Amino acid sequence: MDREWQLGKTLAECNRYMLDNQLDCDVTFRVGETGEVVMAHKYVLGSRSSVFYAMLYGPLAEKGDILITDMEPHTFQCLLRYIYTEDVTLSGDDVLAVMHAANKYAMVGLEDRCVNFLMQNLTAENICSVLESAHCFSKEAVRSHCVEFIKDCPGAFESENFLSLCAECLRKVLLLDDLVMDEEEIFHRVMHWASVQCQNSNLEDNGPNRRSVLDNCLYCIRFPIMSMHFFNETVCKANVLSEKETEDVTRQMAELKICQTKFCVRKRRGTDQYSCKRFSYDRIDVKWGRKTGRIDFYVDIQILLTGLLLYGGHHTNTQSLSVYAALEDSDNDIVLTDVTKQVHVEPEKTIFNLKFPKSIRLEPDVRYSVFVQKDGWESHWGDAGMASVVTQDVNFYFLTTYKSEQTNRARGLIPGLLFTKGYTTDVDQESLGVKRKLEDVVQFSTC
Repeated sequence: MDREWQLGKTLAECNRYMLDNQLDCDVTFRVGETGEVVMAHKYVLGSRSSVFYAMLYGPLAEKGDILITDMEPHTFQCLLRYIYTEDVTLSGDDVLAVMHAANKYAMVGLEDRCVNFLMQNLTAENICSVLESAHCFSKEAVRSHCVEFIKDCPGAFESENFLSLCAECLRKVLLLDDLVMDEEEIFHRVMHWASVQCQNSNLEDNGPNRRSVLDNCLYCIRFPIMSMHFFNETVCKANVLSEKETEDVTRQMAELKICQTKFCVRKRRGTDQYSCKRFSYDRIDVKWGRKTGRIDFYVDIQILLTGLLLYGGHHTNTQSLSVYAALEDSDNDIVLTDVTKQVHVEPEKTIFNLKFPKSIRLEPDVRYSVFVQKDGWESHWGDAGMASVVTQDVNFYFLTTYKSEQTNRARGLIPGLLFTKGYTTDVDQESLGVKRKLEDVVQFSTC
């Protein structure tokens, strides 16, 4: 070892050298299930963390090796590195564990870095785990941000982490008036959540037990806005509603003069889905053999893009077709959202819907690009494409791009776009009756 290793180093660099090379360490930790040995310096830890100070210097200071059983060695090393140098490298795989460590040892600066990292790297796959962590750590700002993210992100309901939400977080999500999801889809995922909770509680997976684990979350599902067929064939057979609740919802659906129900009767504002179709003709007589397509476009008002219209297979009996689709910021070559999916399309079906995992808010007069790649199948195609289309008072303008992949404004693989007109984000949800007190949950309506 260089006897003058301190020369030319900053304070943080000297601290890190001492830690990495285990110089004059005076405290030993045994970390994780394996009890991996990690050594450090009492003075540094105590000077940076009130928790470590109490642990090492307080009247009940621990003696000998200190056991840290609730975190992995890598996480503990990240914590120490921040304590010694105020430097940390975070990734999606470890950020929640590091945030837990920072919270436990009162390292507010590290906790804030973890929060900032999470806020900038939310995805459909991790949003529910971040929401749950924010709830556990009482990070209300992060929790609110996650809920706002989820309302435009139906893919969050499909993630495995959705099934691990606590009932309180689930209820907060289900109360959203702006979810861009059909109520039938919401019901299916909530029933899956309830099944998992039954298993976790060693309960038989049946209707009454699902109702029990759902508790107040059940009243956040808007049964009256479902189709009568779905309600009769799916909801009633799930056996989660009482006879009285089933009768009340059925009467509400039948639009009787006076009806009452415990469930909200108003459609969620994000569920009015529209399609903009850009071709005058669908060519189902001639196959389109090319595998990719791209078209640029812009709109004149703010909307939420939820997915694409795509052409089905041409004279094929294949039921499962592989397709990749992406939405890009055309000027900056940034992928805003994408999806790879096996889609099931009936041979006679000309056009089908492909939903993105996250709805993207489109700004007026910004150029966007949609790209599609299909694998192993030939499709129908469109002809006589229009330069501009007006749908639901939204003007869409389509453009040919130099990266058009043989699809252009006049013809090609992508027949249209799926969208919702969005909503005003500053509406007071309390005034809309979205967050009802439990004792006021019975709602009367005149139909």
